[in-house]
Amino acid sequence: MYLKEFDKQQLATLRQWCGEARHVVLLSHMNADGDACGSLLGMTLQLDHAAANAISISPILPNSCPRNFLWLPQSHRILSGEKERMRCEQLIAEADLIFCLDINSSSRTDFLQDALRNAKGHKVLVDHHHNPAVDEFQLIYSDPEISSTCEYVVWLSQALWGDQYFNADVARCLYTGLRTDTGGFAFSCSQPSCFEAAAQLVAFDINPADIHNHIANTFTVNRMQFYGFAISQRLEIYPSKQTALFAFSLDDQRRFGVDDEDMEGLVNYTLMMSDIQIGALLREKEGRTKISFRCKSGDVNILAQQLGGGGHTKAAGATCTMSFADTLHSVKKLLGVLNLQPVAPLSESYSHTALHQDQDKERLSNKE
Repeated sequence: MYLKEFDKQQLATLRQWCGEARHVVLLSHMNADGDACGSLLGMTLQLDHAAANAISISPILPNSCPRNFLWLPQSHRILSGEKERMRCEQLIAEADLIFCLDINSSSRTDFLQDALRNAKGHKVLVDHHHNPAVDEFQLIYSDPEISSTCEYVVWLSQALWGDQYFNADVARCLYTGLRTDTGGFAFSCSQPSCFEAAAQLVAFDINPADIHNHIANTFTVNRMQFYGFAISQRLEIYPSKQTALFAFSLDDQRRFGVDDEDMEGLVNYTLMMSDIQIGALLREKEGRTKISFRCKSGDVNILAQQLGGGGHTKAAGATCTMSFADTLHSVKKLLGVLNLQPVAPLSESYSHTALHQDQDKERLSNKE
């Protein structure tokens, strides 16, 4: 059970807002992941009952719901800001209640942030990232120690309405986000509440194995071939720094016809090597470069913040408007590998030899 108590007066206020709301908007971040989609839809399905007087309840993403989450219950209701920008901005402006899920500031909504900032309706934040923008919301429910926004929705919903608005469809949505944001319960799950929330959701007979297949076993041929290319041609390993990274130009991505969704999760492959503690992935976009960090130990949120981004202790990211080459230079400098040559672990003996060579180069570089 979630041990931190919710403020009773805040809960009463939120119940009142839900009961009185006529137009409700739910909003999450650009390039939505499982936690964004799961919390967005899980909360929408509960508000279908809790906001009984609502004329409209509109879940919105800045861009479309990713393909591997289109199976989620009621995903067809999600509006895309890219495809229907004017409609989405109008809905945000007209809403008297806005739930912002899995974001810590309006900037995470990208081109919809001005509409969100200018909206007159009550704004409620439900999130688990560091440093929430406290001035942008009237009510803030945020805890960076919790596994996922979906887990937080479980406990917040129970505090608000008990179990009366939970069902199998809600549970599928929330379990999906909880599972994806912990990497299949591999990280960000040190609190017992994570597994207790999962147990409550699984009790609705949601078939976790089926959910796993929907999430993980959806590769296209192009994506599989791209992963082979990525590991064989674009993986840079720095043994002395226990660091590895991928860097993909626009040409790399166009060659295989892959997009952001196809690269989701690839950064985690850097941590599959036993001696690697920190991994990064850079992907060039038109006019910007997106960076993802992961780690087994340490705090990559600190690295992301130095590039204007943020996130969690073990998983964070940033977007830079510098050129791809300059961004790669800055990331390597932050990681301490700028003056080192990457090596490939062709064999155990080669890896040990390369490690000592790498350390010798680092010492020479420091003397210079």
